[in-house]
Amino acid sequence: MKIGLFDSGIGGISVLKKLTYINGAHYIYIADTERAPYGIKTPEVLESFIFEFAEFFHKKGVNEIFAACNTTDSIILEKNLDLGIKYNSIIKAAIQAPKSEKVGVIGTNITVSNGIYKKYLEMENKEVFQKSTQLFVSLVEEGIFYGRMVEAIANYYLLPLKKKNIEELILGCTHFPFLKGVISRVLPKVRIIDPAEELSKKLAKNNSKKAFVEFYVTGDPKMFEKKLKRINFRVPYTINKFKTKKVIQIEKSNYSDRVVGRW
Repeated sequence: MKIGLFDSGIGGISVLKKLTYINGAHYIYIADTERAPYGIKTPEVLESFIFEFAEFFHKKGVNEIFAACNTTDSIILEKNLDLGIKYNSIIKAAIQAPKSEKVGVIGTNITVSNGIYKKYLEMENKEVFQKSTQLFVSLVEEGIFYGRMVEAIANYYLLPLKKKNIEELILGCTHFPFLKGVISRVLPKVRIIDPAEELSKKLAKNNSKKAFVEFYVTGDPKMFEKKLKRINFRVPYTINKFKTKKVIQIEKSNYSDRVVGRW
């Protein structure tokens, strides 16, 4: 079984780790470090990335895609995109987790601005408070998980949510679990929800084989490997270069028709 994941960098490793514990499948993970961060891109550009990766997964014989990026997942859900492969949404998994009425959501600029979490949670009769915490992504990519700067940024972002008396907080970006410690210190009485844990429940348990990961990196593979070692990633893997398309912003109808025709 081949499972595909993609993210702007190492954030999606928080999803990948949990999946590899459950199932010893063959994983193909695309890290788009050359074009990161995603949270400040336009939805149209990100949509072209999504179809680019879906086309690659088709060629690699991927059976299922597990969302490893809330930002792109929000676009897939908002626009109801069909990738031609079974797709497991991290946002849809996450919205089943809250048990209380007052829920906070932190995410990238795009995830918060399109309000996809808010929309789904309000359908569950939740009172939702959102906050864009875009700088958290940069901190994780740089491997800065602790220290005064991290504490200051976390307080700046999270204290407004604390004043709202939220009871639970959804980490609406796969980078954010790496900062769970500092987030918990700012919000000590708040239940922290990691959507990766909820998403992993969608994968059948099978440890008859050991997991293996093929990484494809758009940026510097050596730099990416340093980040993997920094976060103590121990699953056997290879790292390959992913060549991106030169033209990244294409009209949706033309692009999707052209891609589907090649699958």
